[in-house]
Formats: sequence, structure tokens, C-alpha cells
Amino acid sequence: MKENKLIQNTFSLQKDHTDCGVGCLQSLVKYYGGNISLETLREKSGTGKTGTTLLGLYQCVREIGFDAEGCEADIDALIKHREPVILHVIIDQKFEHYVICYSYNDSGNNQFYIGDPAKGLEYWTKEYLEEVWLSKTCLTLKPNTQFKRIAETQEKKKKWIKNLIKEDQETIYIIIFLGLVFTLLGMSMSIFSQKLIDDILPKKKNGLLLLSISFLGFLLFARVGLQALRELYIIKQNKSFNERINKRFYHTLLHLPKIFFDTRKIGDFVARLNDTQRIQTVIKQLITNSVVDILGILVSLGFLFFYSWKLALVCIMITPVVFYIIFSFNKKIVEAQRNVMQSYSINESNYIDNIKGIDVIKSFSKQHLFGKKNDVIFGFFQTKIFELGKLNLTISFYSGLVMVIFLLIILGFSSYNVLNNTLKIGELMAIIGISSSLLASTTNLALVTIPIQEAKVAFDRMFEYSSLEQEKTEGIEIESIKSIDLNNIDFRFNGRSRLFNQISFTLKKGHITCLLGKSGCGKTTLTEILQKNYLPENGEVIINKDINLKDISIINWRNLVSIVPQNIQLFNGNLLENITLSEQINESQLHQIMLLGFDKFINSLPHGFLTLVGEEGINLSGGQKQLLGWMRALYHNPQFLILDEPTSSLDKENRKFIYELIQKLKSDKTILIISHHLENLKEISDEILIINHTKISELITN
Repeated sequence: MKENKLIQNTFSLQKDHTDCGVGCLQSLVKYYGGNISLETLREKSGTGKTGTTLLGLYQCVREIGFDAEGCEADIDALIKHREPVILHVIIDQKFEHYVICYSYNDSGNNQFYIGDPAKGLEYWTKEYLEEVWLSKTCLTLKPNTQFKRIAETQEKKKKWIKNLIKEDQETIYIIIFLGLVFTLLGMSMSIFSQKLIDDILPKKKNGLLLLSISFLGFLLFARVGLQALRELYIIKQNKSFNERINKRFYHTLLHLPKIFFDTRKIGDFVARLNDTQRIQTVIKQLITNSVVDILGILVSLGFLFFYSWKLALVCIMITPVVFYIIFSFNKKIVEAQRNVMQSYSINESNYIDNIKGIDVIKSFSKQHLFGKKNDVIFGFFQTKIFELGKLNLTISFYSGLVMVIFLLIILGFSSYNVLNNTLKIGELMAIIGISSSLLASTTNLALVTIPIQEAKVAFDRMFEYSSLEQEKTEGIEIESIKSIDLNNIDFRFNGRSRLFNQISFTLKKGHITCLLGKSGCGKTTLTEILQKNYLPENGEVIINKDINLKDISIINWRNLVSIVPQNIQLFNGNLLENITLSEQINESQLHQIMLLGFDKFINSLPHGFLTLVGEEGINLSGGQKQLLGWMRALYHNPQFLILDEPTSSLDKENRKFIYELIQKLKSDKTILIISHHLENLKEISDEILIINHTKISELITN
């Protein structure tokens, strides 16, 4: 059926259950003529390491341009609907899963046509669907006017890559011109050989021989010089492009919302950043080898027409066969390359996770277990590389066979003409040389589709992140924070249950507010909302009684807010660099911090402010890291100070110092302390809030 063919062309296979929901969404997006990246779908549906929910899918499709409705239905309703529906099913009575029900074939096999992200496209009977569709929940959806078609996305991609290479246009033209001259000079040897054998040597033209050799030597030396100059321009373009694409991608990444990073693995970012090299490699190949190959084919055919138009026609007829063989593998190559990149990303993430968690692995003597897990993941990665390698080998083998046949035909045809005295021996030698060049150029040009497809996959993976909506930095600027009112705040991560339900309270300048709650109740998430990292689903955060936080410039707001988190993130550098996070040092502000009592901490270090903290602060203890976190927060002179378990890693003496410091800071700052338990906080807090079951359930005021 025509419909089935369309579905087969758009259904995107996923290899695990965690991505089955977004896999279904991406398939339906393509089915309706769109092209929304998997990363965008993951972000908007709240898909994390454990998958997503039907609610998350509903929230996602509403944002990307679908009219959707989550509902309960039965088999009969499904048959009557006659449009694609996402079903929530239970596979093997234990795996929650999503599939697409495209249609019911009531004129043929009386089965449902199902797209299963874990298996592909298949037919299900009514009985089997009844067995796995226990919840009877589904998501109906249909594109509306906000839905973006593939043409719009393709235009954005073209614009993105065009902006990347437009600065290299002049260099690229020079490289192409030098390539043309290089190719023409390369033909000089074949022409000289023909003249030498057919004219100069038989007629013993000694003077012409010396002149010809001298001229040929000049051309060959010129060719070497041109090649060196061309390589210099290639290196220059390579450096410029790599810096530009890395900067564009990395800077875009840094400006994505923080919630985006909270649901991604570090290895995936590293893998995609490395994908930039694949793109540059292909661009280099296109503007150097491929352009030369095209010119080589045209020049070679020109010379062959000069020597024998029949032979040139034979070459023209055989050449498309090579391209056909290689293009026939195109779809398999793309799929294999995508699998390699995805498995590389998984392998990179696993490696980073294991190294970061080496303390845990060693503490529980689980080296063997994690080593075995790494063997499986790395083995899977190598299997995908092997499969891609086999495909490339198959293509090279078949194209090589055709090339050999091609060369034998040319050799046989030319030799026959020599025997019939219609072609001279020198011309035969020239034809063989030119034909070899033609064969090499044809093969290279045909095989270039493989790295092009690889670069396309890499580019699509980069574009997935680059096309995501960045943080909006513009907005109102304020000079001070006198009060922060949270009014009826609702929040939940996409696809998850509600974390806050109508939360309201006030933070005031000169007051210390303590927020208590169990692990997982949303205390840290609340600090993310207050930093404007997360946006509430409903409700408002009002600053100074009249300005909505969402209208304030992010940069301006974050300049007024500092946080001392429970886990201090340190960068590989010295203490001073980790405090200031800046190239310029505010000596006055640094002096003020020392006056607060941090001089004892600094003086205890071997090199004071110049002490190297090491990667992730490996040279410091937990307590020293926390004190450094305090210095970093206070160096930026915040008006609103958020303290998340501010003394969790400190000893009794330093805890006392921090509590006294909080009291000193109280007069000109708004302070919010997040903690699991009261400890000594009761004595220093003006107000204690307890968050429980999505609400502020108790209020204690000193």
C-alpha cells in the first residue's frame, strides 16, 4: 500500500525502551512531513535516562505544533479513528512501552499496522493488542498551523552551514584554482611521454629532447611548488573553520537553558563536539580532492576525445556504473554511520561516568562488574564500527572490480588500435596514463559520498543542539532586591508528577529564611526557579512587589544572586581563578572577603590564592571546597544569597564561623537557607518554612 510505503520511509527505529516515546514522536513528525530533532523531542517531553510518560509526550506534541488529546479507548474506537495514535502498552508483562498504531487493515488481514520503536513495522492481531494494551490509554494527535514542515528546517540548516563557510570563500576559490592548475600540470607527463615515444626518439631530435626535458622539469618543479602552496591554504582554511565551528557550537551550547543539561549525559556533549571534526574533514575533501577529481575527469575525457573519441565514449558509458554501485549502498551507509556515532556517544558517557565514580567502584570492590559492563558497551561500539567497515569494504570491492574491468577494456581497445596502425605506441602510453588518472578520479568521486553521508549525520547531530531555543537574556534591569514573593507556584518536569502545588511565601531583605524538607521534595529545584534556571508551570515570582522575575534580564538577575551549593564545582586552575571566575580581579572585593574571616583558610594552604585545586578540586578536602564556594559566592557581592546545605562538609569550628558569618551578612542581603534538618539554624533564622507533599505545610516564625 502507498500508505505503508510512506510509513516505512519515516519510521525511526530506536534500540531501547527509554527512547521509545520520542521515537514514536519523531516517526509521526516525519510521517506528517516535519523534521524535528530527537534532542528537541527529548527536551520537550522530559525524556531522561528512565524514559518518559504519556503526559510528557502530550506536553511535547502541544509545543511542536500538534493538536493532541490523551484519552482512554478500546479496540473498536481505535479501528474507527483511522489516524495514527500513540499507544501505551506493556511488553512481556513488565516493560512499559509506546508504539504507533497507524491503521487497521479491515480489507485484508484484519490486523493493526504498528510501528514499534524496538522492532520496526509489523502487524498485530486484535488478540495480541488486547493482551499488551492493558491500560487502554492513548494519545491522539494531528498537526496544526504551528507545525513546522521539513522545508523550513532544511532552510535553517542550509543557512547555518552557509554562514559557517562564507568567511572561507576566498581561500576556497584559491584552493580550487590551484587544484585546476595542479591537475593540468599532472597531465604534462602523459603528453610528454607520447611525444617522446612517437616523435622525439624515433627522429633523434636531440636539441628538442633537451629543451623538452628542461620544460618538463620546470613544470614538475612548478607542480611541487603549487602543491605546497595549495596545502598551506588548505591548512589555513582547516584551522579557521575548526575554530569557527567549535566556537559556534560550544557558545550555543553554553547558552542553552540549564534544565537542558540536567537531562543529558556529559559523554553525549563530548561526542557531538568531536563531530565537528567530521564535518571539516569532508569540507576539506570536497574543496581539495573532490574538486581536483572533477577537473581530472573533465581534462582526462578531453584528452581521450583528442586521441580517440570512441574510447572516450566507452569511458563515459562505463563511469555511471561505478556511481550506481556506490549509491545503491547509500541508505545502509547512513544507518551504519548513525549507529557508530550513537554507540560512540554511549561509550564516551560510560567512560566518563566510571572515571568520575572511581571512588565508589573501588570502595565496594566492583572493578570486575564495571569492567565487564565497559567490555559490553565498548564491544557494542566496536561491532558498529566493524559493520560500517564491512559496508565500506563491500563498496570498495565491487567498485574495484568494475574499475579493473574498465581498465582492461581500455587497454584491449587501445592495443587493438595500435595493432591496426590507427594508434601510435606513444599515444597508447598516454591513453593508459590518462585512463589511470580518470579511473582514480572516478573512484574517489564516487566514494566521497560515504564521508559526505557521515558528515551529514554529524551535522544533523550538531544541529539538534544548535537549533534548540536558547535562554532569553533580554529584559528589565533592576539595581536592588528588597523582597521576593512567590505566588501560587506550580512546577513539574515535563512528563513527571507535580513537584510544587500552589506554593507561596515571601523572602525579605534583612531576613534569614530557612526552608526544610526531605530529600526529593523539591528544595534544590526551588533554588533553580529562584535563579531563573527553571520557569514555573504556573504562578509568579514577584520582585520588589511589582516586577515579575520572568521580565527581568537573566544576566542582570544573576549578577544580583549567588548560591553556595551543597556540591561545589571547581575548575582545574588555582584558587584565585576559581573564586573570581574572571580574567580581571577586583582587589577591593577580595580584600573585603578576607576581612570576613577567610584569611585563616587561605593562609592554611601551601601557596595561598595560587594553590592549584586540581581537576574537580582533587587537591582540596570537602570542607575546603565548601569554604571556597563561600568565597566565590561572596566575591560577586550578591544581594540575594541562596545557601544549600551551607555547612554540610564543615567541621565544628568552621560551622560556627559560617553561622556567625551569616549573621554578619544578614543586614544588607536577602538570605535563603536550604537544609534537611534544623541543627543550629533555628537560632539564626527569622523564619522557618517546611515543604512537604508539594506544599508549604508548616510555618514557624521566631
